[in-house]
Amino acid sequence: MALPTTVKVLGLVLGFFLIILIGNLSEISVEMLIRFAVSCKARSYGEVVQIAMGRTARVLSEICIIVNNAGVLIVYLIIIGDVMSGSVRHIGVLNQWLGHGFWDHRKLLVLVVMLSLLYSLWFALLLHSLSLLKGR
Repeated sequence: MALPTTVKVLGLVLGFFLIILIGNLSEISVEMLIRFAVSCKARSYGEVVQIAMGRTARVLSEICIIVNNAGVLIVYLIIIGDVMSGSVRHIGVLNQWLGHGFWDHRKLLVLVVMLSLLYSLWFALLLHSLSLLKGR
């Protein structure tokens, strides 16, 4: 999300160079991870970490992944709130479409979006569990 600001601060040439550099480093690290996972027959990232560094490192890496994913979800909810309900600098999409009303309050909007996403995930899990029951 901060890539445009980073390029603005660093400049176009250095920003482009760093994007290429980070892309190459990401490709190399993923390739190393896949080769190690294939050689030790690990089925998940957690198993790779456990084989390489032990059980404590696996738990720590899983905690870091959970915290990172929660942070990214919070950032997306903030962006959805800004775009849909607006902020100090701009009018929100719902306010432009429907006018001012209860539907363009930020907290209500974020709550509805979050609950609808969680409900869809729960519903998919429910359908998956029903398909498992059908096979019995």
